[in-house]
Amino acid sequence: MIQSIDSSACVGCGACVERCPLDTLRLREGKAVIAHGDDCMTCYLCEMACPTGAIFVHPFKEPFPTVFPPFLMLDQKGEAQ
Repeated sequence: MIQSIDSSACVGCGACVERCPLDTLRLREGKAVIAHGDDCMTCYLCEMACPTGAIFVHPFKEPFPTVFPPFLMLDQKGEAQ
């Protein structure tokens, strides 16, 4: 997840905005801003594209919520353990 953008280091080139596949970043008043932070998939493309190192992507995203019940472990015969 994008943790921060150093606005003093951002030169407003838009490279991060162009590289983001999920439209997480925007340019506002000549600086990159996090527009939709929850959409970030932690791909680091914006961080790698930034020529001044103004973007810091946190390496860990919050754990995903449990959507499906836990899967049963099956033995070699296909029986639940």
